[in-house]
Formats: sequence, C-alpha cells, structure tokens
Amino acid sequence: MSGNRKRLFVVGVSLVLLCLVSACGLLSDSGGFGGLFAPQSEANWNGRTESLEYNGSQVQYEVPHDVCTLSITTNEAVDVFMVKMNTGSAVIPKVSTRYLVSASRAAEGRSAESLELNDFASSGVTIDGLENVSGISADGIIRKDYVPARDFVPPVLGAAGGAGRSAVEGLSAVVAEPMRTVKAIAASVDSSKKSLWVDIPATKTGFSEKSSDGKYTKRPATLQAEGNYCYIWVLDSYFASPASGSKISSEKAKALAEKFDALYPLVRKVFGTESDDMINTDGLVSISSGSDTGTKVNIVVYDIEGDYRDGQQSGTLGYFWAKDYYTAAAAKESGDATIGLTNCGKYFYVDSYFLNEAPEMLYSTLAHEFQHMINFGQKTMPSMENAQTEAQVLVSQTWSNEMMSMVCEDMVQEYLGVQDKDSPIARLPWFCQNYYLSGLTDWLGGNSVQVSYAGAYAFGAYLARNYGGKELIKEIATNKYVDQQAITQALKSTGKNETFDSVFKKYAQALVLDNAPPAANAPSFNRSVEGINGNMKAIDIFKVQSQDEELYPILFDTNANSRVDLRPYGFALHSIGYTDSEGEIQLTFSSPVEDKEKVYILVQPCNHNH
Repeated sequence: MSGNRKRLFVVGVSLVLLCLVSACGLLSDSGGFGGLFAPQSEANWNGRTESLEYNGSQVQYEVPHDVCTLSITTNEAVDVFMVKMNTGSAVIPKVSTRYLVSASRAAEGRSAESLELNDFASSGVTIDGLENVSGISADGIIRKDYVPARDFVPPVLGAAGGAGRSAVEGLSAVVAEPMRTVKAIAASVDSSKKSLWVDIPATKTGFSEKSSDGKYTKRPATLQAEGNYCYIWVLDSYFASPASGSKISSEKAKALAEKFDALYPLVRKVFGTESDDMINTDGLVSISSGSDTGTKVNIVVYDIEGDYRDGQQSGTLGYFWAKDYYTAAAAKESGDATIGLTNCGKYFYVDSYFLNEAPEMLYSTLAHEFQHMINFGQKTMPSMENAQTEAQVLVSQTWSNEMMSMVCEDMVQEYLGVQDKDSPIARLPWFCQNYYLSGLTDWLGGNSVQVSYAGAYAFGAYLARNYGGKELIKEIATNKYVDQQAITQALKSTGKNETFDSVFKKYAQALVLDNAPPAANAPSFNRSVEGINGNMKAIDIFKVQSQDEELYPILFDTNANSRVDLRPYGFALHSIGYTDSEGEIQLTFSSPVEDKEKVYILVQPCNHNH
C-alpha cells in the first residue's frame, strides 16, 4: 500500500506485529472438499504445509482447504493481504469463515504499522441508519429504488399458472381507459391529455379512478413536450411556470425531451432496442395495435411517491415498470391486479422535484431507466412468446439489471457532461465503507439497498474497464442469457479466456493492490475505456472522494474476532502487513468449514515510506 493510504480496520482490531506476503495464482487451484466441512478443534487441525516463492509475475494464490501452513519466500519487501470470497448463493456465517492463527517470518523485518480503528464501523451504526451518516454520499442525495417496479415478475397470460397473480398486494383488476391516438400538442387538445396510473394516494384530489387499496390513482396529465423519440407527460398537479419545488415548467419538459432524444440512438447502439410489441392475453401483439402512443417512449413527470419536502435529500429519481407493456385487453381479462395498472405503452417515470433541483442527475437517470426498458425488450419479451409458466420467462435478477443500468450511466457521463457527484461514481463511498454488508448477487431492502447499488456498480465498472469496455457490455446486454451466465457468454464471445467466476476471483486484485507489478497484468479500476460518444473515466478506487475525505475499500484485521459474514458472492478484504526486506514468511490458517469459501493471499511490492 502507498504511504498515504490510511488503514481502516472495522472490527476486532488486534495490534499484532505481522509482516507478510501474498500471491495470486502462484499455485493451481487445488483442494476443496464437496459439501459442508465438519468444524474442527484448532488444536487437532492437521492440515498440510504448502511452500511458494513470490517472483512478482503472479499476485494471487488460493489457499487450498487442506492447507494449514503457507510458507512464502520473497526476494523483496512486500505488502500482504488476505481476501475471503463466497462463491455460493447462501450466506456464510462469520463463525464459519477461516482466519489467520499466526504469522511469522524467519528474516528480520519491520513490524506492521499501528492500526487505526474505523470510527464509523466501531460506533455501532447499523446499515439501516446509514441515511443519517455523513461522509457516505458524495453529493448528499440518497437515491432510492421503487420496490413495486423492481419486484414485478411478468405474468404469462393464457397459460397455466400465469394469470391471477398480483405483485401489488391487495389490488384487484381494473380496466384501462379507451385508447386515443396522440398527436402533436397543437393539433388536438384532447390528444394532448391523458389519465395515467401513478402511485399517488386517493386521498388527494383530481383522480378519475383508484385501485382497490387506494395506493394508485389515475391522474390527469398533459403532453408538455414532444421529441423525435419521446413524449413528455407532466401530471397537471405538478406543472407550473416558472418551475418551483416539485412543479416543473414547459421549458424543463422540453429540455428533458432534448436530452432523451440525444441519448436514444446512442444507448440503443450498445444496449440494443426496446420492444415494439406488447403482451396480450394470447401472446405478443404490435405496439401500434395496443398503445395510443405507438413506438415513442413516454416519460411521465410527477412527484414520485408524493414525498416532496423542502430541502429533500432522498427519494426515487425514476423507475421503469414492465406492467405498462401489457395491453388494455390483458388488463381486463387476466384478473392480474398489477397489470390492471398498465398505461399501455413504452413508459418510464421521473421525479419532478429532482428534475428541478438535480437536473444532471436526472438526465443520467434517463439512460438508467431506458436500459431497464431495453433489458425487458432484449431478454424478457422474446422468452414470453412460447412460455407456459413464469419460470420459463427470462428475467434478469435485480443486481445484474441495476449493474447494467449504472454502467449505462457511466458510459454516457462524459457525453452528457455529468459531474461525478451526479453519476454512479458517487456510489463508490458507500461501496468502500460497506461492501461486506451486501454480496454481489444480493439485493437488500430499506436503506441497505444503497450498499447493494454501490456493489453492483463497482463490479460493473470493474468489468467494463478490464474486459472489453463497450464491446463486452454490448454482448452482455444483447445475448440471450441473464445474470452470471450472460457475463460468462459475453466474455467468451469477445475472445476472453474468462468466466464470471474467474473475473470475480480477480476482482480482489483490483480492490487491494495499488502497486501491482506490471508483469502480473493485474486488473484495475484506474483505466479509461471507450464509452458512448466519450470515455468511461479512470477511477482511483484507493482515493474515492467523499465530501472532504478520501476513502478506499476497508481492510479488516486477520484474527478470529475480525471475521464478518460473507454474503452471497460477497467478500471481505484483510490486511496482514508488510515487510522491509526479503525473507521467509509463514502463515498459519484455521481449519475450513464451508467449501464455498475461497481464501486468497495477495502480494505486491511494498510501497511504504518508513
């Protein structure tokens, strides 16, 4: 580690004087027993001893399950780390994870630096209290997701098990209003008006219909701007001139249309196209026969969730909800309450307050939500044609869908001229301080979702910057797979000798090695690659800016008291120490319990000023 990199240890800090090393892939992946290991008394743990020589060409070594002692010989001063990764879908409890029993070296060396306790983690702050912790969000705005849209599972209609299920608790089916053809604003007053389903409770005035639980109502909206590829609808109660608070003006609506028009063809070249079909009771039909807005994208502007307050610093900036891809006939005949809320067409929704107060962030959100719409058209819609049950429908898991939406924002950041504080890069402080609370394939609730978003973005940013940039992302977005399989197939299609699991393993290098030798060809966030009409900027993950301080991914101590739960495809980063000179280092490990836990030792040339 570089001399100016502050060591933060989150739990169980022990001032052990250690000097060590690590290597990546110095030995072949070996060992590993199937299933769950029986916990052993450490006194009776008789694993074997492994020896290796660090030569700088490889930096990561997997510690086999049957290895108790690792003897490392190095010909230079080195930094040494331990990384524990969970390659399974279940949480590995911290008491079942391995730890370092002892570390020693035959050659004389300097002791480890004094460890500094991380005040944030040691203060007892829980993940649900993160909203009130300063120094976490670079811009001060906490972006939330819209749960009903996120958790919607598209029902298969006209097939066994496909109708009658509701993703919105307590709703009953409703009938959408008759279609009208939308024309230019000046052509017809009637065609510039719509009544749209939104999440505004029926206790407020101005609605024409309401859902059975009163959480969703139809509200009048006016077409305030029209672009080449979009209509901008503003709920009447959220329109004003001049714009103020949660009410926007026609100028704001026109600017939104212009931004989306500029993004539309560029995003489609990389991520693919949204569907021009709709889901009917007996299959897919052309959108021209099921929607009064045809093939244009409808962007609806209002105060999402009705949460506006003066000085608001958190909320949902936007969402795409696939229920709008169902026809009015499907809503009427299926009995499904959620698709009864369909607005019949290509729709996504953005928040009026944030359009006023954080326009750059909102413009970035356009790319984010459009990717969700495209993902539904690329992955899910084609799979519904012959599906008989919902299990046969291809639906991206939340982590991978959100990862791709944030990568889309990342790719257009330079083109849009968006500052880091208004881009997904602003999520990295959450990642650096809290990565261990959410695995990559997790998706947490409440305020904890901020860590899931941050982790998904960090992995996507790493993938793009190390394994093919725009070419790789295009393959992930457009192939006929989802989640881990989509990444593996994309790596293969772009000529990489990698899989999802292999790039996940190497992720550890990008997170702890700030001085990797060139011969190791270690991955790094600090690379610029081609984006969309601009570059995806290089990111120094060891100097992530959060208000007035720099952060890097937290390093834990290595003893038994410093263990944390390993979430699904989660990890924990540990610093063992550093040496002043060459010599031999011996690391003794506790016995293994879980076969899905992978323990790696990583080493790099020492970069300390002593």
